[in-house]
Amino acid sequence: MTLIACLLPFSASASVKSLSRANCIAGVINESVTYDRPSMASHFMYTQSEHVGFGAIAGHAVTALWASTWRSYAGDNGDSNRNTVLGLHIFGDNMSALAVERTNATDCNLGEW
Repeated sequence: MTLIACLLPFSASASVKSLSRANCIAGVINESVTYDRPSMASHFMYTQSEHVGFGAIAGHAVTALWASTWRSYAGDNGDSNRNTVLGLHIFGDNMSALAVERTNATDCNLGEW
């Protein structure tokens, strides 16, 4: 993916949060989520979630393509490997000024939502 934009943090999307979770609910749910709560305002969002098995060199990626939404979800629910989840979250109110956050998880991070 090529980004042609200025990647800067900015206050208009201050309510946007991001999280990743690994090995949730019987150990098979792995996900990364970019979201705006509690306001549920729409922003341009892109989310990628890379799932790498413990001890592995490579894994697979799940992507939520660009959309104007309050919640961007990239995940799967059928991977029984113990995973590390690496999230890439790109968001903003203007495609010429975007913020980037990275998340990672090795557990369910239940306190995040």
